[in-house]
Amino acid sequence: MLTRRGTSVGIGSAVAAGAGRLFGMGELLVLALAGIALISGSVVWTRTRRIRLRIQRSVQPARVHAGGKARVQLVLTNLGGHAPLLQLTDPVTGTLGARLGVGPLLAAERLSTSYLLPTQRRGRLEIGPAEVDVVDPLGLARTRVGEGPRTMLVVYPATQTLAPPRLARGPEPLGLAADVHTLQRIGEDFYALRDYTAGDDVRRIHWPSTARLGRPMVREDEVPRRSRVTVVLDTRSTAFDAGPLIDERFELAVSAAASVVLASATRHDPLRLLTVAGADTGFVTSGEGLAQVFDHLADVSTSAQGSLRSTLAAAAATAVGAVVVVLGGTVFDAARDAEAISAAGSRTSSMTVIRVCRPGDALPAGGPGVVDISTLAELGPKWAAAQTSSQANAVST
Repeated sequence: MLTRRGTSVGIGSAVAAGAGRLFGMGELLVLALAGIALISGSVVWTRTRRIRLRIQRSVQPARVHAGGKARVQLVLTNLGGHAPLLQLTDPVTGTLGARLGVGPLLAAERLSTSYLLPTQRRGRLEIGPAEVDVVDPLGLARTRVGEGPRTMLVVYPATQTLAPPRLARGPEPLGLAADVHTLQRIGEDFYALRDYTAGDDVRRIHWPSTARLGRPMVREDEVPRRSRVTVVLDTRSTAFDAGPLIDERFELAVSAAASVVLASATRHDPLRLLTVAGADTGFVTSGEGLAQVFDHLADVSTSAQGSLRSTLAAAAATAVGAVVVVLGGTVFDAARDAEAISAAGSRTSSMTVIRVCRPGDALPAGGPGVVDISTLAELGPKWAAAQTSSQANAVST
């Protein structure tokens, strides 16, 4: 096929030939014939190149948070023939892709090259298939001599470093959160110790700890439910209906939810993500389960479906630990939303509400457990203040 330069030469030759015949100018006809000859020679030259290339690609890392660095490494191996000037094109979703010039490769020679990927926004970037063309010395024609595989890069939402959500304390079937002692971790299983209570199976008494502490201790094979964290993400399109700002505000909400998930993961809390659109990851701890939560946050979008009331009711029904609700500020002051949050809050032991708003928006007073943000940078200090305030209120009561 012709390159852009070859196409321009072809068009110019056709115009010169037409003008030469119209005005009877032999010079233009000669010029046109010269251009056609150059193009024909370039096409023949590229088609007679006997080259076989193998293209290998790796992306490091395979998952990255928005704004992080992700590098594509390409390795070209000449499996046969002398490769002259090559042109490598690697398409990337949403961009013009990468276009790289590659110098001549001898037989069995390998060449490694790399480039950085754009990761400003969350989502999935499809990379490839890479295409390598032989280009003639004049740059008029090219021939495809190799194709590479496709690769996917998952870009997670941008996050802020937060302290884990405050966990409520108090009596529960598994005892006080403060009285649980870590025993060991194997894979994704968490083993803990708690005080013996009437009705416990004596076969579960951990005798070494009993002897050391001077009181009966029982091995518990499940993380106390009070340490669970449920994150509810508002995905209603009406909650973020702000004209051209809809994308920015929803991206901020997703980043806030991702920040809370990441903070909980650092404490190894079992966590669950619910969206108003109906997505439910179930409680996960680490490994593939946590990766699935972030994969969903990379793909999530607004929807006209779903009810905030029913989603909060589902969260409150199974959440004994902390519940964090991330809302769009546009419809928060609606009476039904306020009632839904109040009803869910009365059934949970700890609730924090993050309201995403536009700069300068005046939202109703939210109380000690409400965080209003218009930028991601505001989340860290306001979250810390809200957690401190909630802790103080819990102690005073």
